[in-house]
Amino acid sequence: MSMQTIPLGGSIGAEICGVDLSRPVDSETAEALRDAWHRFALLVFRDQALDDGALRRSARWLGDASTISMPTDRRGDNDSALALVSNILDAAGKPIGALGDGDMWFHHDNSFTPEPDKATFLYAVELPSTGGDTLFGDCAAAWDALPDDLKADVQRRRVLQVYDYTVREKPDLTRLDETPHCWQPAVVEHPVTGRKALYVDPLMSAALDGLSEQASRDLLEALFPYIERTDYRHQWRLGDYVIWDNRLTVHARTDFPATDRRLLKRGKIRGETLTPAFP
Repeated sequence: MSMQTIPLGGSIGAEICGVDLSRPVDSETAEALRDAWHRFALLVFRDQALDDGALRRSARWLGDASTISMPTDRRGDNDSALALVSNILDAAGKPIGALGDGDMWFHHDNSFTPEPDKATFLYAVELPSTGGDTLFGDCAAAWDALPDDLKADVQRRRVLQVYDYTVREKPDLTRLDETPHCWQPAVVEHPVTGRKALYVDPLMSAALDGLSEQASRDLLEALFPYIERTDYRHQWRLGDYVIWDNRLTVHARTDFPATDRRLLKRGKIRGETLTPAFP
């Protein structure tokens, strides 16, 4: 095994060299990859050449693939395991994928489901001339940075995570009967490392339990600045493959020219019920 792990310099993130994800990963490499992923929460693989079959197999070292949750009427493809993140239009002028262009607020993937995916991966196929970077925040560092009064206010609460598959809109509490939503621990404990992490975000967190509507809004607004942090900024190159832990990180996207084409392929790894850090 010739795998090398190169930390990216912040509290999260490492580049993995010497691993070709288009080929089956042996047991020794798989164990090394899991160890690196648990240590760094985010792994970057450069210069990968992956067809869809290889992409479907690319993260088996971490677990079973999850099903894409976004309804097909909200995206241009209907694959259950791989989704296209793209602003490209087909010959008829219809999107070939979802999440188009523009920026995207910090969020945890699929936090609005009972068993959120533990990992997401993205693979770069076409890139704009500028922008479209992916920003990652360390939610364990966010928890550590909270002052004691905010820790005490939030540590045993649940957060209502809501997502109606919009990109830049606050969660709407008036349509919960028709919108995916789930109550989650506001502070989670990682099932392997035991690290505590703040599990709120500005895109999907709509309310905290045990508080009035105004008090809930005020506490969330006090928490968001701690979660909206850039601990690693990924500037994409063709062939890049990035996989991250959805329990320990949030991610966001910067704007890019709407006239430029951008295509990334996205897959997920099945997770389990989140563990509250403070039962």
